[in-house]
Amino acid sequence: MDNVALLVIILIAVVVIVGLVIFFLYRRRQEQHQRQQRARQEYGPEYERLVQERGSEREAEQELRDRRERLDDETRPLSEESQGLYQERWQWVERTFVDDPEASLGEADLVVQEILIERNFPTDSRQEASEGVGIMHPEVVEDFREAQQIHRNATDSQGGADLEEMRRAIQKYRSVYERLTER
Repeated sequence: MDNVALLVIILIAVVVIVGLVIFFLYRRRQEQHQRQQRARQEYGPEYERLVQERGSEREAEQELRDRRERLDDETRPLSEESQGLYQERWQWVERTFVDDPEASLGEADLVVQEILIERNFPTDSRQEASEGVGIMHPEVVEDFREAQQIHRNATDSQGGADLEEMRRAIQKYRSVYERLTER
């Protein structure tokens, strides 16, 4: 075999190897992008928040998957009896708002917290509770966080929430309540 033929064979092998490397890198990048899109769809704003917090999409995805797996194993649905009791309490929240918005807001917060406890969501802290809601119901996690913040403002020593904010918090707690009690 002469040198030209050997050089052509080596050149063809190099081109094939480079082409395969490019192909596999492209596929890996495409799969990574698809995985990130699925995580964005599945976890919504909780994914974006955690990416910001961790600085890594991969770490955020892994943490969210771990949380989901743990919550899927630990959470449980409400009994029919409990649902009925919470429905009565929620109706009280709505009836009472006009006469006593602070008491109504406090009860809304309490109802949601008690549902989380009964369903066995993590509730050692408000942060942990919102993370659990963010995993299982990402579409309402921002409502939950905002309602909690308004509730804290309304109950602090300076009474930092006005009537409109409390009304908005009740609406947000209602969206969370509805998701937590649906079958």
